[in-house]
Amino acid sequence: MVAISQVQNFTGISEISSRRVEGNPQTLINPLEGTKPKQFSELVQEFAADVNNLQFKAGAAVDMMVSGEAIDVHQVMVAVEQAGVALDLMLEIRNKTLEGYQELIRMQV
Repeated sequence: MVAISQVQNFTGISEISSRRVEGNPQTLINPLEGTKPKQFSELVQEFAADVNNLQFKAGAAVDMMVSGEAIDVHQVMVAVEQAGVALDLMLEIRNKTLEGYQELIRMQV
């Protein structure tokens, strides 16, 4: 089970503080205020595009190493691992989404 502090650190909302805000309150703008929340499909499309970009970067890094261009082996390995982890995460999200959908289909109404 994930600790609450880890989730807060991951989401970036761990610091809900009562610090005094300096400046004119009318000039302070909430960056999330007025923005439209993203749909799940938009998030999935953006994530798939990011995973695709990581895959292309990893492929380009491997090509550069194989062709003899000056590139560090460690950078190639990091790029390949990043692409692999992102792909694994995307597949797990897909699997969990399908499991949830199948569970909804099986529900009695």
